[in-house]
Amino acid sequence: MEMSLVELGWRQFTFFEKRSVMDPTNPKEKFKGLENLVACCSQSGDGFTLFGEPGGAIFKLSRKMQEYCWIAHKRSLTSIALASNVLATVGEDEEGINSLVKLWQLDRIEKEAPFCVRVIRACPLLGVTRCPRACAVAMHSSLQHFAIGFSDSSLLYHSGNVLKEKPTKWLTVVDGVMSGTGDEITGLALAWLASRSACVLYVMTSTTVQSFVICNKAVVATVMHDAKGCIRDCWSFSEETNRLVVGSAEMVHFYEAEQSLMSDVDGGRGKCHALGRSNEKVHLIAFNNYVALLTRQPSAIPSSEEVWTFVLSIYDVEGQCVAFSCALPSVSQIFLLDSTIMVLSADGTLAHLVEKHIKSKLDVLFKKNLYDLAVGVAKRNPLGSEYLPEIYTKYGDYLFQSGDVENAVKQYIETIGSLEPSYVIKKFLDGSRIKELCAYLETLHKKGKANAQHTTILLNCYTKLGARDKIDTFIKQKLSCDVDVAVQVLRGANFTTEACRLCEENGLHDALLSIYIDDRAEYAVALAYIENMEANLVEKYLEKYGKLLLEKLPEQTMNFLIKMITSNEKIDATHLMKMFVGDALHCSRFVELALQADGHNSQLRDIVLELRLRQWSHRSEDSPSANAKIVALIGDKDLDQALQICQMFDFAPGIVDVYTKQERFDELIEYHMRQNNLKEIFELCELKGSPKLWIDAIIFASCEENIDANALQYLLERVEETNCIHPLVVLEILSRSNKLCVANVRDYILRWLRHQNEQIASDEKSIAASEAKMTQIEEQIESINYRVQIFQMNKCSACDTSLQLPAVHFLCKHSYHAHCLESYSEKADSCPACTRIRVKSGARDHGTDVFSSRSARKQFRDEMDATVDCMSLIADYMGNGLFDSWSGARPSNSGNPFEKSSVNVLEKSNAIGTNPFEWSSNVSSSTHSSSKTGITPVAASSAKSTNPFDEEDEELASTNPFGSGF
Repeated sequence: MEMSLVELGWRQFTFFEKRSVMDPTNPKEKFKGLENLVACCSQSGDGFTLFGEPGGAIFKLSRKMQEYCWIAHKRSLTSIALASNVLATVGEDEEGINSLVKLWQLDRIEKEAPFCVRVIRACPLLGVTRCPRACAVAMHSSLQHFAIGFSDSSLLYHSGNVLKEKPTKWLTVVDGVMSGTGDEITGLALAWLASRSACVLYVMTSTTVQSFVICNKAVVATVMHDAKGCIRDCWSFSEETNRLVVGSAEMVHFYEAEQSLMSDVDGGRGKCHALGRSNEKVHLIAFNNYVALLTRQPSAIPSSEEVWTFVLSIYDVEGQCVAFSCALPSVSQIFLLDSTIMVLSADGTLAHLVEKHIKSKLDVLFKKNLYDLAVGVAKRNPLGSEYLPEIYTKYGDYLFQSGDVENAVKQYIETIGSLEPSYVIKKFLDGSRIKELCAYLETLHKKGKANAQHTTILLNCYTKLGARDKIDTFIKQKLSCDVDVAVQVLRGANFTTEACRLCEENGLHDALLSIYIDDRAEYAVALAYIENMEANLVEKYLEKYGKLLLEKLPEQTMNFLIKMITSNEKIDATHLMKMFVGDALHCSRFVELALQADGHNSQLRDIVLELRLRQWSHRSEDSPSANAKIVALIGDKDLDQALQICQMFDFAPGIVDVYTKQERFDELIEYHMRQNNLKEIFELCELKGSPKLWIDAIIFASCEENIDANALQYLLERVEETNCIHPLVVLEILSRSNKLCVANVRDYILRWLRHQNEQIASDEKSIAASEAKMTQIEEQIESINYRVQIFQMNKCSACDTSLQLPAVHFLCKHSYHAHCLESYSEKADSCPACTRIRVKSGARDHGTDVFSSRSARKQFRDEMDATVDCMSLIADYMGNGLFDSWSGARPSNSGNPFEKSSVNVLEKSNAIGTNPFEWSSNVSSSTHSSSKTGITPVAASSAKSTNPFDEEDEELASTNPFGSGF
């Protein structure tokens, strides 16, 4: 077998396997359903293939090997065209030249055949004078374009849906008599270019290939292509790609529909390959990325009965390789079924070519180191994308080992995102391969797959090459990378200008200022850069670099600080204080201005306080005015911090001021004691007058070894004057001292004894006066109990009118009309005048109120109604014992503060029954007296007398606080 030129230049593989098709009803037997089929044309559909027989029958074969046929034309059939489920056939139903075009709706079966939608008589379309035979038909899948070809090369075109409307207006594209070549049309194809609103009509004859561009139902361009014609089955057209493949005698041509619109550029020439050259082409099918070509040549075996030998070759045109090739002794036809090449042999057996899995293809190519072909195979295969990284890696390794480093890195670049970059980088770390390494790392950064180490390596490569232009490009492109690392690398290589530019592009203030100050010592530039920042950033970087800038540029830095403090952009001056360490002059100036701008800043005041105290600690003389200014800096907040500062410098005025403001007098007196400030101790005790402070002062005096005698005398005099501590307590404390003697306190003791004697004498006089008064009171009581009382009041004490019976007389010498008493007093046994006097004197309170009348009960209810906290009011009354007398369990509180005291002589006498004024005798005496006089006296217990114990006796009389004497 003689091989074509292409086959000699293209590598040949076996990417397909030829397998026999078995009978679905009997899997052990080969399928022979097409054994007697003689087809003149075929069309592949969705899951089926249609064959046209010369006798007019249509044979249909499904993917399940099911057969179906019907008679489309009674006499002959020439050509068929398929668009979706519509089939167009060209043939004759009767003798003579009477060509018919029939349209069949395949999905509509009637009378065991598809429904014939329309019948078009072809001859009348050209005119009555001519009657050539129709030999070709074409139909676009949209059913909007229809073409009929004739044996004299005439060509008709119709635009419109031929199913919905009868085609009446036809465009004569080629008139066979006037301008045609006279050759029979062997093929028609329609391409629709939606972007151009143009239809391209391809016409094939045995000698020529032409295309006509039709717009608005008119031919606008005619293109004569370079192919030298083809036979009926040696062309293939795909609507998906709008590509026409034509197999002429010598070449296979490829035409794109868009080329017909640009014929003036390429002259109608398309791509071509010498496929099957020098062999007779029998059939051509284009599918997927392949071209299947069936050729025949004289048999090379003389004894063979077959005259011809058929060769089926499948070409991968883009990969420029032969994917499959085999010799077949006898072939009837090849056709396409579901994108699979089917081979029908003369004996009726059917075979199909199965494409191998991509993995198997790649294994074959890898063994032959054909990585370029492997890349193409993977790209054209739907499953090939996952194999591309492996292919590129192997391809790169192969080229690298071959010494082709430049092309190897191109392959490694394709693996970015799947292959670990370190695998590639370590191969190019040699100094002679820096350029290739740069190319790989640049692409790595562009794709956003670089990390800090990759950035470092790339910039190191740039610096070693001295490629400032590359560095500038790297900065301008703003690639995704670790900018901090890039800046460090550039700084390390002394590319500070580029590093500064990179920092500015990415807003790296820290790194930029560090370069200005640490690397380039451009302090003025750094300060100017800080001045243009926002207030919060200014504060941050002055805190970091301010001290150094103040040393290098004192005036400029101070002017900037003053500007910031006095402007509206407030900064926290306390954060900038460390920049003034060791620079008291500038610190003082700055702090004063800052304090003027923000006088309420307690932290700033503390800083100023510390600064002033540092200055104060270095003074040789103590100035009261200077101390006062320092104390004035101590505010009312954060006193603990101010106290610590004052204690750090032992600034006594400040310590005293803080303790005083915090009212921590115990700690203040302890401080004075530690300082041995007797005068301040005494002044503090006199100021507060607290017994505890005086006791602390006395204890301090007793423990002091060298206390001044005058100071001790002064202390004792002040204690004696305030009379806040009992002298015995004072003497008890002083007696513990090992240094003091009786002589130190002799005058104090004598004064106290003298005062005690005077007090005793005064008490004796008071006792004598009290005894005399008691004697007088006893006489009055005796008179009331045992003597007749004469009531001489002739006027009512209430209305000041003459008394009239009934009248009420009280032992207090007040008399009332009965109705006046009822009006002025709710208590019938109490004198209204005396009761009001007691009320006005404030005798009644929660602890001493007399709950012996209805008014007291009413007042309690009123207070309960008015209060918002009833429980607190009741608890208050109960706490004072005011309800105890209600229950009768014990006598009520008399209000006498000494009632419960053991030194109450009167109470003791009552308890033992020696009191001559005991209530039982009073009651009996009063009753007896009233019976003798014949008037209605009030009980003695209810009378208001001058006896200071009357109230106590009254309360002892009854346990009912609301009881009445009547």
